[in-house]
Amino acid sequence: MNEELLKVSLRQRAIYLSQAASHHHTVSYRTLALVAEWRKLGFVPSEPLLHAVDALDDEEQQAIVHAMNEVMGTDLNWASLVKEWLIPTGQTPWDHFITSMANLTPNHLSLKGITLPCGHFIPEGTFPLERYNGCPFCGTPFITAHDVNYGQGTSVKLLNLWGDTEMQAYYADLLQSPVPLDATQRASLATLLSTFDLPTDISDIAMKETRLMVIDALANNGHDDEAMKWLNSPADVLRYLWYRHTGQVLLIKPATLLHTERKNHRHECTTEADREAAVEAKRQELKLKYPRPWCRRVARWLNAIDMPINSQLEAMHPQRGMWVRFIRALRLAEYAHKPGYEHLAALIDTFYKQQYTVWQGHVDTCRRQHRLTETLALLQQRPGLFARCLFSTMLHFGPDEVVDAFRQILDQVPPRLLLSLSAQAETYFNPEMMRLARPLTGIMKTIGPHPLLQNYSAEQHEAMQQAVRSLFIEAMQHHFEAMPTTEGHTTIYIDPQLFNIPMAVGDRNNTVQDTSAALQGTRFPVKGDHVRLFLQWGKGLPAQHLDMDLSCHILTDTEVDVCAYFNLQTPGAQHSGDIQRIPDMVGTAEYVELSLSELQKRGARRVVFTSNAYTKGGLSPNLMVGWMSADKPMTVNNETGVAYDPSTVDHMVRITEANLSKGLIFGVLDVTKKEITWLEIPFDGQTVLSINPQTIEAYLHRLQQKPSIGQMLTLMAQAQHLTIVDLPDQADDAYTLLWAENTAQVARLLLTPLPASVLHA
Repeated sequence: MNEELLKVSLRQRAIYLSQAASHHHTVSYRTLALVAEWRKLGFVPSEPLLHAVDALDDEEQQAIVHAMNEVMGTDLNWASLVKEWLIPTGQTPWDHFITSMANLTPNHLSLKGITLPCGHFIPEGTFPLERYNGCPFCGTPFITAHDVNYGQGTSVKLLNLWGDTEMQAYYADLLQSPVPLDATQRASLATLLSTFDLPTDISDIAMKETRLMVIDALANNGHDDEAMKWLNSPADVLRYLWYRHTGQVLLIKPATLLHTERKNHRHECTTEADREAAVEAKRQELKLKYPRPWCRRVARWLNAIDMPINSQLEAMHPQRGMWVRFIRALRLAEYAHKPGYEHLAALIDTFYKQQYTVWQGHVDTCRRQHRLTETLALLQQRPGLFARCLFSTMLHFGPDEVVDAFRQILDQVPPRLLLSLSAQAETYFNPEMMRLARPLTGIMKTIGPHPLLQNYSAEQHEAMQQAVRSLFIEAMQHHFEAMPTTEGHTTIYIDPQLFNIPMAVGDRNNTVQDTSAALQGTRFPVKGDHVRLFLQWGKGLPAQHLDMDLSCHILTDTEVDVCAYFNLQTPGAQHSGDIQRIPDMVGTAEYVELSLSELQKRGARRVVFTSNAYTKGGLSPNLMVGWMSADKPMTVNNETGVAYDPSTVDHMVRITEANLSKGLIFGVLDVTKKEITWLEIPFDGQTVLSINPQTIEAYLHRLQQKPSIGQMLTLMAQAQHLTIVDLPDQADDAYTLLWAENTAQVARLLLTPLPASVLHA
């Protein structure tokens, strides 16, 4: 049984069995025991899955349990630094100061106290050592605990049965997604590409990032000719080479990566020499060196691209500096002199002589010279780029003629771009609101209103917002009207919860969700009066100083408070202790307990959940972070401090890819509504104090402006004259919360561009 495929199906709330068994009337005792194991983890099987699992032998059943336990992290070390950490230890900054002075004093052994295994001397009368599982001064844990709590959660996640049909359908959904895949989907696609052949009926892959993964899988298996089919321009070749070299799906320049490395290694205990050494190590890592077979492979790819020379050079121009490096490293000039590489020779010769023109240069020239007609004519040639600069062009030339010109090519603009425009219009055209920008490194930045807004009145600002919203409604109605429908289907059911889930567009999530596939902005109701945050890191790493911090930002109408390693207790929040060093291979954990009743008493509006890399570098690989809630109080082991129970986990994410940020906001608790909004906002900064509350407010507002899945389905129903019914059993097509968890499937239905022949039929 392939455990990696099991993990892929678990992300979609299913269990994959390649050969579905026939149904039985009775279920064996061993299967009932297996279901009890699942229930302890917070899962229950559907009836078809129950009977299918009953037909498996013991080894296959245990393989499923092993995969589920690995996903939920039950074999990790969940011990905390403090025993019974829900009760404050009473430690103060003076304890740290006195201990620090005692350890700096040569004759400290004359003092009363205890020397711990880490070597630190703890003077008598400072830290209450009987309350700790490690050193309270340096944060080194002395114990590990591989037992966790079970069965405290009352709600369970239903697991369905997947066979080859469902797995292949999910595979096709990922390949044909009209929006960029998030890290969860990329992890699943990587598994599927390594397990199955590429479907023969896939003729187009819209997303460049998805094509990178397909090309890599084909190249690794020696299928160069098949990989060549997905390389449409030199930009695709460069993007793939950089993805293979760095693991980044986005084309981030070396200078940016080096600058980020320098920032991430800023630390109070590191010197400038340490930082420069880290940057130099990164520079050496980014150096390009290719063996002859790879040089020949890339030369063949570039030589075979069927595209006019000027168009190829125009695609190469934005990354001209990187191309110079790659041409040298791949010895492309040498291959250009070989027989049969005439196209490559012409490309490189023209590239170095710079004998080509760039479309964007013509647009910029016309814009600077205020040549409206020529600018709009050029932009209409490339609808996607027109959409990306629509707002600034409206402010530069005035909205009326620009909107009319954009309307003429509206059907050629991908729906995902139209949805993004509609969601961002209110913020962009409001001079009182801060805007959000997300550079390639993923760190959110707030920027002020566009300066040209001051040239327009408040009424004109509102008119521009309305014009963009009208364009979106008009385009989507036309899109849904032209969409092929199932003959005889006249009714539709839309789950009310889908109106709380925004469409996933522009949210490049970099964390993996192993137990669900929620979209950013999804709201989770809190069960009970407590929320328990957890952070687990260090799995698979040797013992070392690796300090990740779990913190929360408490916002009231009058103040901002934090619960973090330097403030373990504050009204409504309690921290489990600051661990700074990880044990060998099994990792370590921190927790924060939130009491909603106490938070309400102090007038808290929101609580922001964060994790930070305090030590040099970015967030640790394999870091797991999330939160738990339950109807009844969640227990804490009195000795080990273990407070993790997989059955109470509401949401959990894992960092697996190369991470460029030092901090991550992963949720916001609305104290009044008792619900948590899942977010993923990377940010700079060594501690929770680096958070800019304006960024959080702006991001939440942006999510609220996005059309929800329910709103999009309602618009589709209206355009196709479908009747919305109240129960799924009454509908020809039922769109439930389970359906929406396959986010690629949602995007394929609602945002896949239709061929021009269909739109204009």
